[in-house]
Amino acid sequence: MRFSHISVLLLIFLPVAQAITQPSLWGPDHVTGQVDTSWYVDPMIRYASYVTDAQLLLKDKITADKASQYLYDRPRVLTQLFLLTGDPKWKQEAITASQFYLARVADDGYFSLVEKKDVKYLMPRGLLYYYQLTGDESARRAINRIYLASLDWNPEYRNRGFWTERNQAAALESALSYYELTNDAKALQRIEQILNATLDMVVSPANGWPQRGCPQHSFKAHEGGTDESAVCSPWMLALLADPIWRFYQLTQSEKAEKLLRLFGRFVLEHGTYPGKDKFEGQQLPKYLVVFDNAQMEDINPWNDMQHSCDVAALLGKALYFEPQISRQSAETFFALLAPCKNKASRLKDKKPYWRVRPPRKFGWEYSTTSDLPWLEQIVIQRQSK
Repeated sequence: MRFSHISVLLLIFLPVAQAITQPSLWGPDHVTGQVDTSWYVDPMIRYASYVTDAQLLLKDKITADKASQYLYDRPRVLTQLFLLTGDPKWKQEAITASQFYLARVADDGYFSLVEKKDVKYLMPRGLLYYYQLTGDESARRAINRIYLASLDWNPEYRNRGFWTERNQAAALESALSYYELTNDAKALQRIEQILNATLDMVVSPANGWPQRGCPQHSFKAHEGGTDESAVCSPWMLALLADPIWRFYQLTQSEKAEKLLRLFGRFVLEHGTYPGKDKFEGQQLPKYLVVFDNAQMEDINPWNDMQHSCDVAALLGKALYFEPQISRQSAETFFALLAPCKNKASRLKDKKPYWRVRPPRKFGWEYSTTSDLPWLEQIVIQRQSK
């Protein structure tokens, strides 16, 4: 059975004393029965059929010890696919992937396939889903270790050596998943610390930079080198927006809403560019916005298009708070959404799977975008005529 009428995933917030429940699909009443998810789910199944087939991966020289393929929380994505389809095949694949990751959460909370302690490999949400599906207590303990490891990340930025939205997102997701699991007051304080630090970067940028709707930091802090130009990454900001969106769904936090609105402003004003030649008529997300030093931007439409889905989801989450959406904002959203929706036109090839290059793309395209079909309906309903 496909739950085609619901497309947003929201994990039910449960204090630790309550009974375990399964992850839940969520959608507002006014779009129940009106949301088509097939354009999103059917291509996702093709990709999932590839990344869960060890023999297919091995033919492409992708072995299980290649850490980067697990980025962006493959267990989470597979659980979301199960929730969107109801197909027990994907439930089992989600459990298998969760157990693989769980077995490699080291005593210090970090992913053991990576030699260094790398915050971006802290991926607790899939384990939280797994715990709800199975009640496996080892997952609770692992989420605790992941949360403790995430405390190594300092969310505040004032011209420090290294800072990215991706690591900020991993730290926030770790605190939020642990908070949902335990209702721990210190985890809530950590969430607020990260939100406050992010908001400070947006409204009071370092170095006298003007407000631009995103947490500005230097090119040097983000990419290395010596350039001190202010930067923000639309696709990494999409990663950060996702746990902020989730926190809003749980708490109706005004701070979370404010951040999402500001992030949407950044995407609309700075985060995209018009395509040329083969990409004529398209609006593409920038991989990295380098303010006041555009020559440092690596504009490549073939690569940038790969992040259309996640940046579209970021913008959709921001537009959710607009009772009436301007024509320009709606056009940008639909333009970003188009490459994601157009995948469904390839389904006529009848192939049982589609290859994913690189394999981690399966995670970044689908981990933060499960509500895209529903957000599309919101924008359609609210756009200015």
